[in-house]
Amino acid sequence: MEEFSDVRFKQRAVIEFFTTEKIPPTKIHRRMQAVYGDQCVDVSTVRQWVRQFKDGELGQAGFKNKTPIYFKYRFQNW
Repeated sequence: MEEFSDVRFKQRAVIEFFTTEKIPPTKIHRRMQAVYGDQCVDVSTVRQWVRQFKDGELGQAGFKNKTPIYFKYRFQNW
């Protein structure tokens, strides 16, 4: 089974995508419930993230970055 943070990361990406498609938060949540079931984030979280994506406050870069330190260092210094 996937870790909770991995599932949240994926759900956040789905919400970001559907936000760009101009899908309302309630429809996003309904579709995500069909896929993620009990692991689906709450509708209030969907609304919050949609608002933040629209305001430009949130993106996948703002989420926990799992890139190994070696790669961060190597590509930052290119």
